[in-house]
Amino acid sequence: MNNKKDELKIVYDQEADVLYVTRGQPEYTDYVEYADDLILRFHPETKQLVGFTLVDFSQHFANKESDIALPFGVDFHMHGELTY
Repeated sequence: MNNKKDELKIVYDQEADVLYVTRGQPEYTDYVEYADDLILRFHPETKQLVGFTLVDFSQHFANKESDIALPFGVDFHMHGELTY
């Protein structure tokens, strides 16, 4: 069974060169500008991290050796069964 509030939604706006990553349905959030190109988004009541916005996304990958270090950890888990 798929839980919509835990789904990871990833949207890239090519024209603006911005990557949006959100857990659950997008909604109004509080935010903190963590760096010039990284905005962290928090649920306004629980203060839980619910997503982030990465500005100038393609510039991070202009060099094949580039990487992005984000200031949080991630726990991956599957919803439903995985079939091969």
